[in-house]
Amino acid sequence: MKYMIIAAALIFAVSAEAQNTYSLEQCCRMALQNNIKMKTGRIDLQSAEQQQKDAKAAYLPTVSAGATYFHGLDYMVKEKISMSAEQQQQVAGIITQMGLDPTVLAALPADYKLEMLKHGTMVNLMAMEPVYAGGRITTGNKLAKLQTDVKKLMLEQSEDDIIQTTEKYYNQLLSLYSKKKTIEAAEEQLKSIRKDADNAYNAGVAYKNDVLTVELKQNELEANKLRLENGIRLSRRVLSQYIGMEEDINIDTTVITSLTADIPLPQTYAVDHDAALNNRVEAQLLDKSVEAQQLQTKLKRGELLPTLAVGATAFYHDMASSGTTNLVGLATLSIPISDWWSNSGVKRQKMEVRKAEEERENNRQLLKIQMQSAYDNLDNAYKMVQIAKKSITQSEENLRLNRDYYQAGTSAMSDLLDAQTKNQQAKDQMTDALIEYLNCKTAYLMATGRL
Repeated sequence: MKYMIIAAALIFAVSAEAQNTYSLEQCCRMALQNNIKMKTGRIDLQSAEQQQKDAKAAYLPTVSAGATYFHGLDYMVKEKISMSAEQQQQVAGIITQMGLDPTVLAALPADYKLEMLKHGTMVNLMAMEPVYAGGRITTGNKLAKLQTDVKKLMLEQSEDDIIQTTEKYYNQLLSLYSKKKTIEAAEEQLKSIRKDADNAYNAGVAYKNDVLTVELKQNELEANKLRLENGIRLSRRVLSQYIGMEEDINIDTTVITSLTADIPLPQTYAVDHDAALNNRVEAQLLDKSVEAQQLQTKLKRGELLPTLAVGATAFYHDMASSGTTNLVGLATLSIPISDWWSNSGVKRQKMEVRKAEEERENNRQLLKIQMQSAYDNLDNAYKMVQIAKKSITQSEENLRLNRDYYQAGTSAMSDLLDAQTKNQQAKDQMTDALIEYLNCKTAYLMATGRL
């Protein structure tokens, strides 16, 4: 699903430039496409995939070639040979047997000078194919694939983190816009109250102090509105930077008004935590950690086993102006005998496997506690929304009664303004409760591997 979002972002990017309003889904798409954490994560995945391809080369023969040409200032082999009188008699006998006149021997020199190898050429090509390496080649390829799987899981983990953070920034901006609407509604209330105060003052049934008190409240509201608008601009910049867009991001009005108190019960999202545990990327990474240590143990054990390779080498050499070519078959067998009684590396690696298994069990328990805590937070957030609903109903009724009392002359302006303030606070509390519910819902979905 997440990879479909990334793919859809490519289509969305074309139309996004022509608009300046974005939904939460669109912001998540852009964040998955543009966030630096995702970019580096994809590079890490590509690197792991390339490493996996490189590991397969260990199944292929190892081929090497070399060539050498040498030319010396002098001959590399120089030898002076002299024949003794006995050797000369032997040569004379050979000449006589050949039917030649032995007197020719006198014309031959008694000393000879042998000179060889002043220059030469050597060329070789060798190929060796591993037949058996104690399972290290197969295990190495499994480790390379495991590393690729880990990078994929880490990329999914980054996606979850980015989506959750994007929603957090988006909801923060949504909260500020909602509170701005609350202030705008409060401004309208104060205008109406100001009108009532002016009418009462003009009719001589109220003091000028009531009018001034309302004006002070309006000034306070205006200052709060300015601070809120500044917070909106800052939140907009934070969100735009995080999703990789320009700073002129607006949240569509229809999106803002979708912040409703009609929210689903927490039970709607509840799942069995034991079953959901395997959906957690963190749980899968723990399994991969144990598997990696097990493969490392196989590698250590493979180092104690013989290594057999077969191959061939072809060579050509020319040392005396007469080239020679040959082909030789090869077979090598290596047995690490001395390592057999010092195999502490295997023992230590088995300890690492047990350590990884213990850490996996402990962290799986912590993950289940995290799931339950996330659900408890969601349930509490839902209850806070229900309390906020009651507070709004009560504050609106309190405001209505105090306004009636003021118009009837039985209540002071301070009581009316206090009721108006409580009504505004109740609405802001509702906004905070709804945003907290949305964040808790996302946290619970993420905790159960469903984000």
